[in-house]
Amino acid sequence: MSSAETASDLHAVIGDAPAAVLVVDLATGHVVHADEVAQQLAPGVALPVPLERWSDAAQLRDAAGEALSGSAHPLSRLLRAEPVPGQRVSAQRTSEMGESREPLWMIGLPMSGAPMLDDHALVVLLAVRERHAAAAVEAFADQEAKVRDRAVLATGLSFTVADARQPDMPLIWVNPAFSATSGYSFEEAVGHNCRFLQGPGTDRAEVARVRDALRAGEPVTATLLNYRKDGLAFWNQVTMSPILDEAGELSHYVGVQSDVSGRVEADRQRDAAEGRLRLLAEASQQLSGELDIDEARARLLQLLVPALADMAVFLHTDEHGTVTEHHVAHRDPAAVPVLEALAERLTGELPPGGLVHTVLDGRPHRLLDGRHAAYVGDAVLDRDATDLLAIGSTLVVALPGRLGVRDVVVLSRVRGGSFTAADVDVAVDLGRRAGLILDNLRLYAAQTLIAQTLQRSLLPQLPDLDGVRVEARYLAAADGAEVGGDFYEVLELPAGAAGAAAGGRRPFGLAVGDVTGHDVYAAAAMGQLKGILRATATSQRLRPAAVLEQVDQLLPALNVVSPMATMLFAHVEPLPEGRWRLTFSSAGHPPLLLRHPDGSVEVVDPGEARGTILGLGTADRGETSRVLDPGTTLVAYTDGLVERRGEPLDVGFERLRRAVAADDAVDADHLVDTLVEASAGDGGTDDVVVVAIHLLP
Repeated sequence: MSSAETASDLHAVIGDAPAAVLVVDLATGHVVHADEVAQQLAPGVALPVPLERWSDAAQLRDAAGEALSGSAHPLSRLLRAEPVPGQRVSAQRTSEMGESREPLWMIGLPMSGAPMLDDHALVVLLAVRERHAAAAVEAFADQEAKVRDRAVLATGLSFTVADARQPDMPLIWVNPAFSATSGYSFEEAVGHNCRFLQGPGTDRAEVARVRDALRAGEPVTATLLNYRKDGLAFWNQVTMSPILDEAGELSHYVGVQSDVSGRVEADRQRDAAEGRLRLLAEASQQLSGELDIDEARARLLQLLVPALADMAVFLHTDEHGTVTEHHVAHRDPAAVPVLEALAERLTGELPPGGLVHTVLDGRPHRLLDGRHAAYVGDAVLDRDATDLLAIGSTLVVALPGRLGVRDVVVLSRVRGGSFTAADVDVAVDLGRRAGLILDNLRLYAAQTLIAQTLQRSLLPQLPDLDGVRVEARYLAAADGAEVGGDFYEVLELPAGAAGAAAGGRRPFGLAVGDVTGHDVYAAAAMGQLKGILRATATSQRLRPAAVLEQVDQLLPALNVVSPMATMLFAHVEPLPEGRWRLTFSSAGHPPLLLRHPDGSVEVVDPGEARGTILGLGTADRGETSRVLDPGTTLVAYTDGLVERRGEPLDVGFERLRRAVAADDAVDADHLVDTLVEASAGDGGTDDVVVVAIHLLP
């Protein structure tokens, strides 16, 4: 291991472990001050005590495992006022530093020039916890004395002593390494509190934590951004250890300091790399879970700001390259209106294709720095806005889809911040992932629109009937298919099929059905089934049971694979005195509900009108009739309104009955809305149709 490598790896010696600190009176050879950790190393030893006796009490051993005794050991050199730049020793520890014999690194420094401590020396024992530090200590101990002197200086290990009895706790001694690291000479540092190392970037909360520990007389370790005399910033890891006098009173603080800028930067780079990986994983997860494209775009910007940029603009282009939509995000909410205005101007000023073809020109990204950050293609962004936003570095990233680039994200950092090569790689990778996800969402939106259009085209236009208020609702399945096999029909019938007109009121037919499945295939079968039903019911003047029989016979002729369906078909014909006759037949369909004028609700048992579902072969079907008073509301529906996974069907029927009974509005429109909303809230997974027919008084 070279001396340069040794000096570098010795930074790890300090770590976060407490230091054992002694102050030795060189004139008497006695330990006169010891911090708490040193007292734990040699428990029960009263001060002052000869240094060698303290060493024996702490069971200090040299590298060969021999006790530190005799004139050759480093402590004897220290007593002769010779510095000990670094010595590998070990101790049997029962302190905070550990419970087993572990290696220590011992440094001895005469404090020449320190007020009232000029004839004293500082002994610091540091734990060696990390593998690289242990190797460095071993290599260091084997080097010549002059090499060790240079190495201890190169490590940046600085030692300071502050007088805890004086106001503001000024420094009374610093070693040469402190001057080399900070740029402040002994004379410039002594007599001042060490806060002169602080600057604009120093974490005030961390400073307050250190200050509180010092006021309480407690040891403390912190890593602070400090500044050299020439203004150069460096990360300073400081361990402050309290020193007590013979009476147990706090007298001094010994500081061990090390320039750990390299380690902090390495930690930052590691954290940044881990953060970038987390960003990619989180972005993929969150964007993949979105079904709404606008929500996905907004979520993408929330992930990018502030993780990767201070501000971001999402731009969507049409097939000609013209920007048609934009979204913005800024780490400072107060700056969002300014960024929004900037995006508006960019959207309006870019020529067609300018963003994709001129700026990116087939590349996955383009980095614009300095004065170029205010330019995008041929457009010059509003100078006032860019100055107000303090835009420095700008990264334009393509979000490619299957057919090319339709989406672009413009990321910016404020002046003083720039995008690294790693940032660009993450942005490009994220752009590829987001581009495919947004492309899939566009396809999904297009398919959903087609499905919704198909479904709306299949839903009938309700007729305007005298003496009757008809309302109907369709709710797609919870999986978002938006199209399925549930349907309804309300048909004006010829008088011969369902009695004669009465008082201007005409007979009408009601059909509610459910083709198996809830997808486009079910919708196709449903559309053909409805056509057969309408033709049969309105042209052949058949009764309800006969209509279902005829439909059942024609099902095999449909251009679909073996369709099966439940259906209820009813005739409602006017009678004198405002009454109506209901006649219906059921092909395996859920029963009707009647809400009577007095508010009571009845689940109608089909009785002899009950038959098998359509598609299982023709059979004789029955029907039943009953007279309804004016003011009655008839409710027909499909099974998605009452069925719940793992729940008996009777429970669903009773829930529906209570819901109809609880609706006091006596209004068909309000009733169907209430039932559909309740079904959606109960977590149903099937399509739902609800038809309410209110027979007006």
